[in-house]
Amino acid sequence: MPRDCAASASTTASGSPASGAIDGNRFALQPGAFWKGASGEKTWWWQLRFSEPRPVGAILQVHGDQPSILSGAPSRYRWQASLDGQHWQDLSETEVRQERRLYRLHRLAAACRASYLRLVIDASLGEAPVLREVEVYADPSARIEFGDWIIAVNTATQDRSLPSFAAGFERLVRECPGWENVCLQHVWLGDVDESFVAAEPYPLCALLSGNTLEWCQQPHEPWRGIQEVFQHRNLPIWAACGGGQALAILHETGVDKPWDCPRCRDPQAPKLPVYSHIGHSGPAKCGDYSKNIWERGKFNVRRVARDPVFQGLPDVFEVMESHVGQVAYVPDGWVRVATRGPGALTENQCLRVADRYIYAAQFHLEMAGTPENSRKIMGNFLRLAKAWGGYNPEGKPVAPPEP
Repeated sequence: MPRDCAASASTTASGSPASGAIDGNRFALQPGAFWKGASGEKTWWWQLRFSEPRPVGAILQVHGDQPSILSGAPSRYRWQASLDGQHWQDLSETEVRQERRLYRLHRLAAACRASYLRLVIDASLGEAPVLREVEVYADPSARIEFGDWIIAVNTATQDRSLPSFAAGFERLVRECPGWENVCLQHVWLGDVDESFVAAEPYPLCALLSGNTLEWCQQPHEPWRGIQEVFQHRNLPIWAACGGGQALAILHETGVDKPWDCPRCRDPQAPKLPVYSHIGHSGPAKCGDYSKNIWERGKFNVRRVARDPVFQGLPDVFEVMESHVGQVAYVPDGWVRVATRGPGALTENQCLRVADRYIYAAQFHLEMAGTPENSRKIMGNFLRLAKAWGGYNPEGKPVAPPEP
């Protein structure tokens, strides 16, 4: 941000001056390091005034009042430009009708000349919007450095709260050497789709949590966006437990066909043949797991393919498990990279899309209990995601795991 500019705003909450959003610290949330509008307003604006007209080609904004959950942020907004502070031009490329991201880079089709730049906010997530940082670039195609950031997805369709089931991922990632300060955003399943992951700055990867609702009871529509992301295969993914089962279900059946479970299915015409239970000890209703056989606690898994995500681990190693369901078979185009070890029950412990770093693991890296193995696997996965380029529509197929 050039030094010859001044910030102002329609209203300002105590201790959060307009200048806080141009202090050079993208992520700070201490008093004075961000701008927050006054509560109770219907609309807000925040603006920059340059000492002389200058080209505007791209705008980076970091917003929200929490470091890893979107809240207290502009929800419906647009940027405007002006040469005199009286006549304003909407920058159509910057219009957002329902913000879902903590970080967003707006690129204009062509640079415009402006003495003033204004963010007009028509709706806020929370009582008032917060801008942590704004950066303006002259060239629409400017290379803008932004650190790695990770999407942690809560896949519980019955629980939209955050971080919920994905909470353990943030803890685990920050325990991995070299990733202690990485940015991360928790997102609910239904808010993730290809447009979410394809907006700049690009995410490094997505981590999908498990969930507890039986598949015959799951609403389908929240899964449509994840299905879209999976089908494009532009983003590395690590999916745990129910999240991993979901990738297999989306691959084999999709959201537009009926789903069942082993309790309610017709054995002669299963709707989700790729999904099964470990076993039953008696009859029960769908979603009642009291008569199901569990795999819960520490169990051994065994590597059956040379995959870089398990680099540094022995052929048999411990992981944490907590499930009654499982992926019944290896879908076409996937490879089994880990199976059950001594004492374990689930055959398909970890699958991978053959030519991508997209993993469906039945076990829980994010669950406390096997910290060294979890850190090693997660650290390996993050390095693979970074080497592939994070979200990368130009990413080339990777070598499949070797048996």
